[in-house]
Amino acid sequence: MVSSQHPDATEIGRLDGKVVVITGASKGIGKATATAFAAAGAKVVLAARTRETLEQVAEELSVGGVSNPDSILAVPTDVTNIDAVKRLIQRTLDTYQQVDILVNNAGVGHFGPVVDFDPDNWDTVLNSNLKAIYLCAKYALPSMLARGDGQIINVLSIAAKVAFEASGAYCAAKAGALALTKVLASEVRQQNIRVTAVLPGSVHTPFWDGVPQHPDFEQMLTPEHVADTIISVCQQPPGMVTEEIVVMPPLGIL
Repeated sequence: MVSSQHPDATEIGRLDGKVVVITGASKGIGKATATAFAAAGAKVVLAARTRETLEQVAEELSVGGVSNPDSILAVPTDVTNIDAVKRLIQRTLDTYQQVDILVNNAGVGHFGPVVDFDPDNWDTVLNSNLKAIYLCAKYALPSMLARGDGQIINVLSIAAKVAFEASGAYCAAKAGALALTKVLASEVRQQNIRVTAVLPGSVHTPFWDGVPQHPDFEQMLTPEHVADTIISVCQQPPGMVTEEIVVMPPLGIL
């Protein structure tokens, strides 16, 4: 018998009723992931800093027929702010009573040689890519632990493992986030909480806006490639966990 806490094997591809919190949900990978979860029947909580863009995504999902309005909740959130993260999780619990899946996707990048790098930009990169994962996991976990079931997906980058010049803050943040993911997995696996790090290579998203020199967009992954990977991890049956998955363009690191 398949546990009621997991997708029924007779309904492959469905995640009906699962409550999914997605950070960085207003564009790029986050938006694609929200669309994929909504299409699979999940209740989706959208979190990002910009209210207008976030509400536009919510409207696209509901008015566009991907999901019904009662299954989409938009909560403007600065995931580096402890009070904002607390509000995000509390709004989710007040509306849907639980958190089944947390997708930590939010993050920003600033780039430049270490010797010239602005300390404020360093803090911004570390806070958005590392501290935010800690905060969101910390406050989403009690709901999962209370039920003995849940899943956390941390969307990182191949930069967690590969050093890129002029990317000191970004590589450090992603490497730290990968280490945090491994620690978190070891702490909660006995409580049936699955934790996965997704490490994409170059993805054609607004992340590259303003970057004068970048790889060929046509050779990059699409946000939908990463979203499909996240969905597939969440559809895995009980009794197994994918703790780390690398998703690369066919030509490798661009």
